[in-house]
Amino acid sequence: MKVLIIENDFVSRHYLRDLLRFAGHTCQTAMNASEGLDIYASGRPDVIICNVLLPGISGMEFLRDIRKKDSSTAIVMMATESSERLAVQVFRAGADDFLRKPVQDKDILPLLESIAGRLPVSKADAAPYGEVESGRLKFIFPTEYDGTASIMPCVMETLSESYFCIDDRVSIELGLSELVTNAIEHGNLNITYDEKTAVADLSDGMMELCNSRLLDPAIASRVITIYYEFTPEECKWTIIDEGNGFDVSKVPDPTKSEKRETLFHGRGIMFSRAIFDSVEYKGRGNEVVVTKKRNFIV
Repeated sequence: MKVLIIENDFVSRHYLRDLLRFAGHTCQTAMNASEGLDIYASGRPDVIICNVLLPGISGMEFLRDIRKKDSSTAIVMMATESSERLAVQVFRAGADDFLRKPVQDKDILPLLESIAGRLPVSKADAAPYGEVESGRLKFIFPTEYDGTASIMPCVMETLSESYFCIDDRVSIELGLSELVTNAIEHGNLNITYDEKTAVADLSDGMMELCNSRLLDPAIASRVITIYYEFTPEECKWTIIDEGNGFDVSKVPDPTKSEKRETLFHGRGIMFSRAIFDSVEYKGRGNEVVVTKKRNFIV
């Protein structure tokens, strides 16, 4: 069956996705109700599994919205709380079933088998979702110390596993992580190479430096914008910060110097040039565009 999973928790979302894919279902995932509505509109799934508590539009609001126009798609709601009152609210709103989180395979798999048994044969045996051929996504992230920890899972989740082999996926994540780190530290936080070198050997030195910059409201309000575009031939990422920019031609090559301090300078640019097929800095240097040709198309 075609299953849409709407869950804001990264670990839970990926657990359900992998579990259901292993069981033979075709899965799409969304981090919030708005994304879920877009995916639903692009191709109605057989089953929707949705968290009750979602940021922005709640799971209950999503459920009611779908039920206004669709009474046939099976909707399974889930929540950490499993009170009788909540269960009654969920069923009154039109849910087919309700599960307590964390969802267990012994609960969800038999439930999906039961739902599949109620589907018309033509729908239950329908071909799975086709691979999306091309598209463009936009992400906006706040400026935070070590922001890559929250940014990269969101960015990499959108990269289809059929686009690249595992080694290339690891390299792409490394290259993008370095560029995002540059956008945060040297871009939005205006940290110079000399400042970064000065705190390199200090415990929590970089964290304290970043957090001191974030005390300035003008800097704290800056964001990182990432565009992800994909076609049958290649994938392209554009990373934009709101800093003052820099002259990329003046960044030293860390491989051409024996000085220890230069190891901290130019690493992200060096990695990205080795990993991606093209790297282009635009404007005043606060926008970088990288591309990678797809090589694992199936």
